[in-house]
Amino acid sequence: MLQSVEHISAEELFGAASRLVVENGNIELSGIASLGSMYQLATGVVALFFIFISVRYFDLFRYLIISSVSKNADRSDIHIYSAEIKNIEILTSLIGAALIALFVMRISVMEGLQHIFSPLASLSVWGIGGVFLASILAIMCGERAMLYIIGAMSGRNDACNTIWHIKLLHFCIIVIILAPMLILTLLTEGVVAKIALYTSVAVCLISLILFIKETFLLFRAQRFSIFHWILYLCALEIFPLSLLLAPILRG
Repeated sequence: MLQSVEHISAEELFGAASRLVVENGNIELSGIASLGSMYQLATGVVALFFIFISVRYFDLFRYLIISSVSKNADRSDIHIYSAEIKNIEILTSLIGAALIALFVMRISVMEGLQHIFSPLASLSVWGIGGVFLASILAIMCGERAMLYIIGAMSGRNDACNTIWHIKLLHFCIIVIILAPMLILTLLTEGVVAKIALYTSVAVCLISLILFIKETFLLFRAQRFSIFHWILYLCALEIFPLSLLLAPILRG
């Protein structure tokens, strides 16, 4: 007599090495799929928005990149783009903050690092991403407010505005260069994602060195002492970054 179908195990039906992949009606997802369709949709929206502004401001993007690596760029062009640079600074800052938040979400799930974001480990993946996005925007607004206060108290609004302009321009250039690689990291796995990630880290380190050099030259041109430059780096660059990385370092 044939054995009842309900009593046939997966091993008997398909072999000893087989196993069921459905448990309690739920399929366990892995890789990018484990982040959910909303994550992929959000990454796609950010990517499309970046492509749109890249096409819209292509000439300005090209000028910013060339001027950052070559001092022979025609500086008179800055007057042509001065009306659009503020819009670019705002748009690219929002894109950069969104990409960082999505990247934190990706590594917290796919790399199994959600537990290191203490005390944020109790939050959902989207909660962690939202906290990082809000933190980045809050830090940028706080730095702008501090520079405004310092400029008003010292009577050097021109120097403080120049510092803020240099800071935002460098961040814009980093976002413009790294956005394609970060999007590739967010939507791929394996060797491709690792190469894109390592390339992004290398570009960030180079950009950091260039930014530090630019601020040093600015402080020297404004006849500030080296102590004021170091104080600026510690108060407005290192300290906010340490606040953002505190949950990771604590974990």
